[in-house]
Amino acid sequence: MAYDGEMFELPELEEKSFSETVSIITGGGSGIGASVAVRLTELGSQAIIVDIDEEAGKNVAASIGCQFINFDVADLAAWENLVADTKENLGSLDFLCLNAGIGSRPRGSSVEDDPIPWILPNYKNVLAVNIDGVVYGTMAALPIMEEQGSGSILVTASVAGIRTQPPDPIYALSKSAVISFVRSSAPALEGRGVRINALCPGSVDTPIQPDDRRLAGRPMSPPEEMAEAMGKILLSDDNGGIWIASSSDFPVWRYDFASAIDGPPK
Repeated sequence: MAYDGEMFELPELEEKSFSETVSIITGGGSGIGASVAVRLTELGSQAIIVDIDEEAGKNVAASIGCQFINFDVADLAAWENLVADTKENLGSLDFLCLNAGIGSRPRGSSVEDDPIPWILPNYKNVLAVNIDGVVYGTMAALPIMEEQGSGSILVTASVAGIRTQPPDPIYALSKSAVISFVRSSAPALEGRGVRINALCPGSVDTPIQPDDRRLAGRPMSPPEEMAEAMGKILLSDDNGGIWIASSSDFPVWRYDFASAIDGPPK
C-alpha cells in the first residue's frame, strides 16, 4: 500500500475538542461505533447513536447519557426524519460517522469456508447496509450541513476495499464502493462547506470477526484505537482522504492512490 502520511497531519484530541457539537454515529450499539460514541461524548459532543439492534443501542446510550434511535440505515425516509428532528431539537449536525456495516459470512463460519454458497442469499442486505447506509446518510445530512456552512462526514470502510478479501467478496465489494463514493463526492461536498473522508481498519476486535480468528489468537486492534483515529480525522482539514489503520503497530496513515496507480515511490 502506498504511504502518503506526510501530506496531512492529524490533530491531537484534547478535552472538549468536540464541545458544543452534535454527532450521529451509526452502528453505535457495539464495536467501533460504540467506542466512537463513547469517545466523542468524552470530548464534549452531544452524540446520537443509531443501531438496528435496539437492546445494544439502548445499553450504550444509557451508559454514556446520549440519545438512541432505532432504525435501519438503508431506510432513506428514516434518515431524513432523523436529520430533521436533530436540526429542530439540537440546532445543528456537525459530525456524521457512517459506521454501520455487516458481512455476508454467517456468524460462526470459518475464514476457510467457501464463500460462494452465501453470496446470493446475503448480497442485497450487505449492499443495503454498507452502501445505501452511507449514501442515504450523506445525502440526508447534506442539506443541514450545507445550510450551516460546515460539517464533517466519516465513513468506516475497510482495507478489504483496497486489497483482496477472499473470505467475503461481497463485503469487499461494498467497501470498495464506499471508498470510491468518498473520493468522488468529496469535491462537490467541499464546495458546499462539507468534508468527507473514510477510515479503513484492518482486523478489529468487533462482532463482525469470525470466531476462528479469535481462537487462533490472530492480532486484532481494539475498537478504542479506531475511535481515537476517527475523532482526529473528523477534526482534520482533510477531504476525500482514505485513511488506513491496519495494525496497532503502525500509525494511521493516508493512502496515496496516485502513487498506487503510477507505480511505487522512487
